[in-house]
Amino acid sequence: MVTLPPMEQAILKALADACGWSLGAHVPVEAVAKRLHQNLRGEVKKTLRKLRAKGYCMEHPARRQTTWQLTSYGLEAARSFP
Repeated sequence: MVTLPPMEQAILKALADACGWSLGAHVPVEAVAKRLHQNLRGEVKKTLRKLRAKGYCMEHPARRQTTWQLTSYGLEAARSFP
């Protein structure tokens, strides 16, 4: 079982939901933030960078904005959270 702080768990699950629980999709930060409560939205970018450092997601530079994608490790971890 993966142990992450509650904030990282919430954002990892929001990223998985935004990606449709697939590994091929990548979404902008705004798509992840829409799935969270308003008081958590300010921490999305910072927490995604922490999750990237731990290997749960990847960053994709796109033309105008950066998009985020789950790794297989991140998808497995998001499914294990209650």
